[in-house]
Formats: sequence, structure tokens, C-alpha cells
Amino acid sequence: MKGEAMELKKQHIIEAALTLFLEKGYPNASMQDIAERCNVSKATLYKFFESKENLAMLVAVYLMEQMRLKVENILAEEETFSRDTLRRSILARMENFSERNRFLSELHVSLTPQQREKYLPAIHRNHFGVMELFAAIIMRCFNVESEPLAFELTINLNGLIKEIHLVAKENIVEMNENAIADFIVDSLEAILEKRVGKAPLMTQEQLEELRRAVKHEEQELRPVLRKKRLTRDLKLALEDYEKTGRADKLKAAEALLTELKELEQKEGVTHG
Repeated sequence: MKGEAMELKKQHIIEAALTLFLEKGYPNASMQDIAERCNVSKATLYKFFESKENLAMLVAVYLMEQMRLKVENILAEEETFSRDTLRRSILARMENFSERNRFLSELHVSLTPQQREKYLPAIHRNHFGVMELFAAIIMRCFNVESEPLAFELTINLNGLIKEIHLVAKENIVEMNENAIADFIVDSLEAILEKRVGKAPLMTQEQLEELRRAVKHEEQELRPVLRKKRLTRDLKLALEDYEKTGRADKLKAAEALLTELKELEQKEGVTHG
């Protein structure tokens, strides 16, 4: 019973943190704010969460799990999958999309490279799980036999949702959610008609490799992916420094270079 009470309290804190992150923005909501909202001490928060970043990661996972649960509830009601199944699933996916996307963007920008390495994999795994779910829905709704092709359509679906909400937000335009969902389903059908019979963006083998990498089933891929990310981030940091001349940009580049060298040294020890 004690364990259940602890889990309920933890869940209450996650939900309160979510509300505050959406109300104030992630950078502006402090652990003290969250403690006050939950009527607990800040010390109590740290018994459940090692840091604000750790709490934010769990909030992000909670957001995606709630959205996924809504979609799965829709699927449980369906005897046969149809266009309407996909349309209703898209509507569930779009619910609170702008707020969810803003929070995730703020979180990503606020994290250091080391924190991203620590906390983002859990978010990426959940996001990939959502992609797998929608790829499966697309396969059944459109009778698509190729999983790579279904993933292509899922990528298009994600892009359409993001861009439509961005246009609506920037132009302060209210758009009918049902009309958006119908438009996306029509667009996916049109894309499918053009893509059938053509080589997919990813082969089945590449998709499986991506799946293993995201889910960390193949541990040897992790250093490789980390090295790629560090190299990319270092290049961007150096470009920022060249453009701005700011000391903090140079410091960020130096930190990334140090981390990259440490990783390469570990690789040398492993392969030596």
C-alpha cells in the first residue's frame, strides 16, 4: 500500500509540473514553484526526482503516454480499421499538440549536451513507439504491406501536423481540427498512390537498425550515434562562435570537443 501511495504522489507531482510548465514555460517554472503547487517541500520533490531535468523528462514521457493511450482506446473500439479510424487517431494525436510541442522544444533547448545524452533517449524511445503505432494503423487502414512505406507515410503525417499547427500559430488562425484530420488522411492517400512500387526511403534492414538504435537493444550502436551527435553539435557550436564571437559559444564548443575526445579515447581502449 505504501508503494502505491508513493506512486500516486509521484504521479500527482508529474501532473502538477506539467501544468506549470505549460502555464509558465519550462525555463520559468522552478522546483520551488512545483513544490508549492503540490503543497510539499522542495526536499520532498528531490526524494522523487534527482533534478528538474529528470522531472521534465518524466513529464514528456507522461504526455506521450497519455496521447498514445487515447489512440489505443480508439483502436480498441474498432472492429475493422478504416479511414475514419486513422482520422480519429490523428485527432487524438493533435490534441494539445502545440502546447506539447512547445514544452518539448523548450526542454531540448534548455538541456546541456550531457543532459541530452542522459534524458532524451527515454523521450526518443516513446516518440518512436508512437511512430510504430501510427505505422501499424496506416498499414491496416490503407492495406499497406510494406512497413518501410508505412513509416514514410508516418513521417509525412508528423510533418503535416507540425507544419499546419505552426502556420495556424504564426498567423493566429483558428483551424477546424476535423478538417485538418480529413486533409491529412487525403494527403497520405495521395502520397501512397505515388509511392507504391517505388524504392522506400528506408529498407526493412535499415528500419530494424533504427529500431534497435532507438530502443538501445544493440548497445554497440550507442557510442557510434553519440559520436555522430557530438560531431554535429561541435560543428554547429563552432559556426555559432564564428558568427557571434561570443565567449559562451566558444565555451560550449570546447566542452563538446572535450567530450568527443573522451569518447574517442574510450573507443581506443575498447578496440586496443
